[in-house]
Amino acid sequence: MLLRYRRAVEKAMRRVPVKNGVVDIDSIWVETSIPYDLLQEILSRDDLVLPENVERVNTKSHAGEKSGKQRRTKGPRGDKVRD
Repeated sequence: MLLRYRRAVEKAMRRVPVKNGVVDIDSIWVETSIPYDLLQEILSRDDLVLPENVERVNTKSHAGEKSGKQRRTKGPRGDKVRD
């Protein structure tokens, strides 16, 4: 079964954004919906074939991080702002 997931990850890496030769695990997750722990296991394998334009995969997730922007919670004047 791990072989099928590996193939899915290899296919997904051809479709996800590559920035300076780096692919983020979050992009692969969005494309495949494979759980993070399983993705990390697959990405750490030696038999994983990366596309030519991918040098490495960033396995640190950025999901759930705050963007630094504040959101309004009340009224159009922004009576109350939360972080």
